[in-house]
Amino acid sequence: MLKLATFTDLQELQHTLGLYCLRCDRWGEADLAGLISSGRGHRRVVESRFRCRSCGELVDKQLRPPVPEVGGAVGYIGG
Repeated sequence: MLKLATFTDLQELQHTLGLYCLRCDRWGEADLAGLISSGRGHRRVVESRFRCRSCGELVDKQLRPPVPEVGGAVGYIGG
């Protein structure tokens, strides 16, 4: 079973944290390396809150697993 509780856990297991602002209809991604280097790697993902850089609203979080690769290609169809 994978432990994905903290920002450090996410980075160690090559996951990312997507951030979505409904108001701006804008996606971003949390800077896990920056959070960890600033001493916040131990913080729990579920309890952490992020704000949109454009409008300041609280954003939704989306846990993203590593991107699958098949024969050196990305394992999904791009747009």
